[in-house]
Amino acid sequence: MEKQTTRLEALSDGIFGVAITLLAIEIGITEYEGANNFNLWHKILERWPEYFSYFNSFATVLLIWMGHNKIFKQLRAANHWIILMNGLVLLVVVLFPYPTKTVGTFIGTGAENTAVAFYAAFTGSITVSMLLLNLCILQNKRLLINPEKSIPWIKGMIKGQVVGIISYGLITVIAFYFSRIAIVLTFFMWVFWAIATKDTDDDFDD
Repeated sequence: MEKQTTRLEALSDGIFGVAITLLAIEIGITEYEGANNFNLWHKILERWPEYFSYFNSFATVLLIWMGHNKIFKQLRAANHWIILMNGLVLLVVVLFPYPTKTVGTFIGTGAENTAVAFYAAFTGSITVSMLLLNLCILQNKRLLINPEKSIPWIKGMIKGQVVGIISYGLITVIAFYFSRIAIVLTFFMWVFWAIATKDTDDDFDD
């Protein structure tokens, strides 16, 4: 059966690529007065929150893309609503550099708790958008290449996404009281996604 989602997948891959690029674009040290070998090393090391937030967000976006790719691997076509839900996913993904920069900038400041809470809540909103996409696909089973194999996998993904949304909600609350614990928990969340997005059967094709 001919696959009709090629253009949509190409657009999505391009936007994921832009989002990953934008994560790193703000990292760097501008020229400053009195620069020397010693204090430059100091300035490089003191930017560790930016490096951590970049790595954390890169891993998250990569795993979202992996899950997105596996979802569209199972679709032979996309209707109006699936395209709109996919657009919602892309909207929040391309905005992810904003909370990433925020948390990287304000770790170690008096605004750390709010920055981490914002980051965790925004990451949770990406999970919500992926959940809505999967629910939309379940309402349009006829567009799946192999419903018998795909539907159980999508339902498993939905269960994982519900767990993820609850987890990000709890992490957001924790961030207001224990910001460092919360940021570490966001790190472990992408480890959770690495397991949750793993195929139980890599072949969804006919």
